[in-house]
Amino acid sequence: MEFAPLHQPTTSRPLADSTLGWMHPWHPLMGTQGRVRIRAHFTISDWLLMGGLLQSIIILLLPVRPLYSLLPTFGLAIYKVTRLFMKLGGVIENPLMDGVKIGRSSAVFPPSLVGEKGMIRPVGESVGGDGMCILLLSNRCNHPLGLFYSKFREMGQYAREMYAELEKNPLESGFLGYSDYNSNNTNTQPYAMSIMYFKSIEHVHKWAHNSPAHRAAWEWWDVEQKAGRVDHLTIAHEIYGVEKGKWENIYLNAKPYDFASTSHAIEDAGGKKVWICPAMDASKSLRTSGQRLGDVRG
Repeated sequence: MEFAPLHQPTTSRPLADSTLGWMHPWHPLMGTQGRVRIRAHFTISDWLLMGGLLQSIIILLLPVRPLYSLLPTFGLAIYKVTRLFMKLGGVIENPLMDGVKIGRSSAVFPPSLVGEKGMIRPVGESVGGDGMCILLLSNRCNHPLGLFYSKFREMGQYAREMYAELEKNPLESGFLGYSDYNSNNTNTQPYAMSIMYFKSIEHVHKWAHNSPAHRAAWEWWDVEQKAGRVDHLTIAHEIYGVEKGKWENIYLNAKPYDFASTSHAIEDAGGKKVWICPAMDASKSLRTSGQRLGDVRG
């Protein structure tokens, strides 16, 4: 079976989108992940109250008529509505469509054989390739201060150091990539979950016990827990080992995310190591779940 990759290989491993989300030159909270967390830690009424207070302060402090002090608010609203209609009319591009592949795609472990037009999986092998391990890491802050609770901030720093370490040594740790999500069962301070992909359970256990960053976080938690200083913090992990031929996926009108956004090291036709995205064109083959779960037929 021949696969047609949707993205060209790269000589260096791209960072996961979730990692890029907190890698801001000034502060992690200024990245996309930080902005999402800030937004999730306040209710709509909190944001309305903060906006009302800010507008009141402007009215009280600026030496102008109240009508003029409202101009920035109305100006910003007009600007946003105008941009919305320009996107709807196709005058300006919709950034949400950046990287979106129209049609069907499926993510598989990249075959080791490279053909003239694509990648080849030999007859008899599993269509998806290898098995994998999925590690779910989740946390929540139950303290009234939420995002501003000091122990929650410390835990976040340890987590970022672990992710950074995984990004630096993916081949040794068997790390493939990860995506982040927030729960929707609470108005504020949701559970945050990282869906992490590894080559095997053995790789996860080896990383957990040998990683300097994870060991430091582990020891920090044990000390803080014994002292009763992290009772307001929830952390959890779940590990699932998935055999080859027992998993599949399909994406419609999507840019790579979840397993499709992982990175895999392969050798190109010239024997050079390159990194490739596992998203493959599924417009002709890989159309049914049975095809994606089965073996390559002759």
